Amino acid sequence: MKRELQISYAADRLWLKARWALMLIWALVAWGSTDESLIFGGSLFGALSGLVIQFLIRKPDAYRKFGTQLVSHSRFIDILLPIVATIYGPKDMANVWMISIPGIIFESLSTRNARRVTLICVVAFAFTCYGVVLNETWRSLLASGFGIGFAGFGGITLARFQAKDRVLRDRDRRLSTLMNTSSNVAASGDLRQLIQSTLKSAIQDVGATAGMVVLTSEDDQGLLITEAAFSQKGDFFFPMVIAMGEGISGYVAKEGQPITLTAKNGETVECDGIGLAIKSAVSVPLLNREFRGVGMAINEQIIGAMTIVNTEEADALEAEELDLLQSLSSLLANAIHNARMEERNRATFLRTLESLATALEARDDYTRGHSQRVCDLSVMIGSKLGLLSDALEELRIGTILHDIGKIGVPDAILNKPGRLTNEEFEFMRTHPVIGYEICRPLMLSDGVLMIIRNHHEKLDGSGYPDGLKGGELPLSLRIVCVADAFDAMSSRRPYRGVMDMSNVMGELSKGAGVQFDSVVVEALKELLTAGELDDLYSAYWGPKFDAQQAEWEERAA
Repeated sequence: MKRELQISYAADRLWLKARWALMLIWALVAWGSTDESLIFGGSLFGALSGLVIQFLIRKPDAYRKFGTQLVSHSRFIDILLPIVATIYGPKDMANVWMISIPGIIFESLSTRNARRVTLICVVAFAFTCYGVVLNETWRSLLASGFGIGFAGFGGITLARFQAKDRVLRDRDRRLSTLMNTSSNVAASGDLRQLIQSTLKSAIQDVGATAGMVVLTSEDDQGLLITEAAFSQKGDFFFPMVIAMGEGISGYVAKEGQPITLTAKNGETVECDGIGLAIKSAVSVPLLNREFRGVGMAINEQIIGAMTIVNTEEADALEAEELDLLQSLSSLLANAIHNARMEERNRATFLRTLESLATALEARDDYTRGHSQRVCDLSVMIGSKLGLLSDALEELRIGTILHDIGKIGVPDAILNKPGRLTNEEFEFMRTHPVIGYEICRPLMLSDGVLMIIRNHHEKLDGSGYPDGLKGGELPLSLRIVCVADAFDAMSSRRPYRGVMDMSNVMGELSKGAGVQFDSVVVEALKELLTAGELDDLYSAYWGPKFDAQQAEWEERAA
């Protein structure tokens, strides 16, 4: 139910309650001046008609279909009856016409239609003038006529003020919606939440039932993916994928022009396979416009569509409502475009960083592939422990970049064939902080930055650089610490060969619950027992490795 109809519905329900009081006043005034059976019959008729009307419009849907006309016509009769009673009734009922005044006022409140209120007042005044001709009590009748006229003037004025106030309030509400959306676009870091909140605002502001936002797929420009859906009536079926050019949303996304559909003769319209009995629908394109400079054409890019449906009214949107939807869709399109560009730039930058980290490892024959193996192993452990996709992505990025700080460590220290001196080891311990400082300005997530900075921390607080312990280490960081230690022991170093696997697991088991998380260590053991690490460490566990290990031991001897 639209906002104007809601206002009328509230006013008419209030009128039906006030009508009981007016009927009581009429009965008290007429008592003793008119036949009691007539009073009883009239009161009974008025009561029954009021009850019937209240029953018929008890639901908003019924009021929308026929209630407005029913209440308005009955009120018109209620306005004329006191005037007729004043004309033809006894002198004691000369002032009964005043009961018509509340009806005129409520007609103004309900319909806000100055022409209708004027017509009612003209008819009432005509009845009064006719009564002046027939009745000698012309002064009383003339007073009632002027009273009705003044009531009509007041009602018309009130109706006009209400209409202007409604327009101003609607404009203020729509401006507020646009300003709130603009603020959300500027402040929100969650694109999906922004789309959902904007769609919800649009549906509520135009009084629709449900809607959805579809975006062009970045992988396949011929497909539209439903990014958000909302209904004021709860869950509903909506398509997840729509082919470009198909349905109302597909057509709008292809052509870039808004479309409105309305049902006729009580039927429904089909809209993109949405599982609702739709009576009207409107779809507007998500059109992003880029200003390239003075004298240059504006670049327009359609990135989707916003579709709004109504299951209650088969009416097209007003011009201002359509303008609001187009403004909201434009703001949303700009936010989505910027987010996609930022994501592309971020992905490109991350690939560059990953390439840099890989190139950095190439400086050292012994650690080549270390970051990739720690990444693969961490993701395998994380998946086994039930981490969600976002956490796994943080784990992947963080582990790929976790040793990027070694760019600040001299080759003489990285490739030293013997054990490091205390001074050299202290210098080596600075690489997590160096990596953190390199990546901190790059808008990486806090989880990624924590992996880069704290991948050498221990549960007991003996790690570095911050000495984190216990609950200060999130699960993702605990996984990286175990994976990093496992890979270091499972591959060759300048000062030693690959440790025997029994010794590796012995070291991890000894540190479980002290330096390492016991649950993570157990998950690693299960992966190892299941043979899921064989391919990852094939270069170190197999015939080729055995030959390399023998060669290393011969050189070491």
